[in-house]
Amino acid sequence: MEKQFSRKLYVLLGAWTLLTVVAVAAIVLIFRFDTIRTRTENDAASAVARVVGPVLARETPNLSEEELANFTIVAQALLGDQMQAIRLWSSDGVLLAATGSAPATPPDVETLTRVGEGFVESFRDTTSRGEILMSYAPMESGAILEIQQDYAPIGASVASSRRILLFSVTASVLVLLILVQAMLWAITHDLKREYQRLIYLLRSGQAIRSTLDLTDVLEQLARDVTLFTRAQVGFATLLEEGSDDLILKASFERENNTASQHYRKVEEWFLRRCAATRETVTATQDNFPYRSLLGYEPEQQRAINLLCVVIPGHERAIGVVTMLRDRSSGSFKTSEVQMVEEMAAQAAMAVEQAVLFAKVRSYANEVEISYDSTLRALMAALDAKDAVTQGHSERVSRLTVTVAKEMGIPNEQIVDIERGALLHDIGKIGVPDEVLQKPEALNEGEWEAMQKHPLLAGLMISKVEFLEGALPILLYHHERYDGAGYPFGLQGTNIPLEARIFTVVDAYDAMTSDRPYRKAMPIELAMQEIRRNAETQFDPVVVEAFTRVMARMQPVTQRAA
Repeated sequence: MEKQFSRKLYVLLGAWTLLTVVAVAAIVLIFRFDTIRTRTENDAASAVARVVGPVLARETPNLSEEELANFTIVAQALLGDQMQAIRLWSSDGVLLAATGSAPATPPDVETLTRVGEGFVESFRDTTSRGEILMSYAPMESGAILEIQQDYAPIGASVASSRRILLFSVTASVLVLLILVQAMLWAITHDLKREYQRLIYLLRSGQAIRSTLDLTDVLEQLARDVTLFTRAQVGFATLLEEGSDDLILKASFERENNTASQHYRKVEEWFLRRCAATRETVTATQDNFPYRSLLGYEPEQQRAINLLCVVIPGHERAIGVVTMLRDRSSGSFKTSEVQMVEEMAAQAAMAVEQAVLFAKVRSYANEVEISYDSTLRALMAALDAKDAVTQGHSERVSRLTVTVAKEMGIPNEQIVDIERGALLHDIGKIGVPDEVLQKPEALNEGEWEAMQKHPLLAGLMISKVEFLEGALPILLYHHERYDGAGYPFGLQGTNIPLEARIFTVVDAYDAMTSDRPYRKAMPIELAMQEIRRNAETQFDPVVVEAFTRVMARMQPVTQRAA
């Protein structure tokens, strides 16, 4: 694509230049051809006037009849092959004397005026004897001298001058076209090279900005600069904040096309100098410290040229990218150094973003861990209020997550499901202890108070933004598949999937746990009860997934028992 584009550009510019030069040359030739004819005719007229005029002027100083007769005799003697006729006119166009008896046409008023002002006028005319050049020149007596010359010699001179001009212009055009084409080739070649450079820089920048992982960013930078400069090895080091240690993070070997990740403190002088001065460093070394830097020693140690370019930050250097190239491959060119500097500057923002992202992610993980620890402590305190349900929240949380994964729920929803399962009973904080711990059946008022705990949980958690994803379990974990549940009476798939999953797990844990009014039910009986209530209390699809999970977990449960 790039090659076709540069070829099309070269052809387009070449054709445009050719047309322009040819058009200019044609205009020059047309203008100069006419100028050559006019100048040659004027020169011929002026030359014969200078030769013949003084001779005839001596014969007619006063324009008397005797002088006019002598004029005719002398003029007749001057005639020859080239000079065909001579006439003498008065200033007002009256014929005074002439050679021969051919009829004569007086000059027009414009010609008479111009000659009267001292100019020599000439023009080409066609007669019975062929083409002639008629010229008019002023005389000292005030008369006007007309001379008729054979035009053939003059035309030959005009044609010769035009041929010389045509040859000169053609040669000049060819030389100019050759020079222009050479210039155009050089320009398009430079444009192509600059285009390729910019495209490489663009693609390199896109690749570097496509990730927020710091090591990947530095690895991509090392790869790009190595391939562009045709170096054998390239590596990127990062200047750590606080300690200012230079840490080797990534390297790339062009021969094997392999990238490696590192974490090694380095102290080589060229890296330190580049990072400290923020200036590009180029050097030649006979022995390079491969082992201390890259962790290996090449089979054959060769003299190398090295290039170190800083990865610039706003206030200080972020790191250094370094390239190694055999001395036999030549030193790094100015254009290569400039390109690597641009690539490093372009990568600087990506490096800073990756560093910032790593910090934010670390802080977020710490905050999330802190939140989750607080939630677990809160639910442990809530469970401790009721010795019967102690550990219930942790158990159903783990089992709900397992079933959710079995049903293919995306990983990004798993955390919300785990928190919802963990917090499902938080609304019971608003239920009186005597109701929660009552060993007998609840009366109508107590049962109404108990049914409010999902709404209380939703009201409490809706105030906490990061727990919004847990709301479906908190609000709907007492809904039934047949619509007979509470607090909203939702039915079927109108109940969120995570709540349908939790309902099965919560019922299973309740049946297999001791209560004041009954003993724990055996696992097999509990599973039979859950399967029996599929399509009424429970979603049958969830029951199937739960059954598969329990089938895998049952041997472990039996061993634990």
